[in-house]
Amino acid sequence: MKLEELLSIFGHLIDSEKVTKFLAQYDSFKVERPSDGSQYVISEELGVDLLFRPDDGPQGGKSKHLRKCQSAFLYSQGRDDHEQYEGEIPLGFAFSDSREKIIENHKPERTWKIGQGEVSIDFPTPSHDRWAFGNLLVSAHYNKSGKIMYFIVSANNA
Repeated sequence: MKLEELLSIFGHLIDSEKVTKFLAQYDSFKVERPSDGSQYVISEELGVDLLFRPDDGPQGGKSKHLRKCQSAFLYSQGRDDHEQYEGEIPLGFAFSDSREKIIENHKPERTWKIGQGEVSIDFPTPSHDRWAFGNLLVSAHYNKSGKIMYFIVSANNA
């Protein structure tokens, strides 16, 4: 699966013709039940999860008519029972990259530690780094030993 294919459904409703045709190409995608206005479409085989939710974020009540593709999670091998995503990753990133290599090549706009919030780029064990890349946000998420678990590519709705 090519990155361009994933990006082509960003901003489209979960039941739109474009998303329906896209998902029909890949029978490994499973549509999860919605929760608080968010809904995931998961392919462990392809190493990709898609997040659909309203532009204004999660909400209760009926929201199918508002749920658009906002993000793609691109997984490394074995993470959350996924195979590794084999397509291109924005900014030339790779699952084999070290954090040091990634931030040397592209300084993140934000570094984050769960439980502490935004931290300095030299923080020793961040949860993730994030970059603005055109109309996208790209984040690399690390495990406790600093290895990349997954990337999230999101529409930059700012």
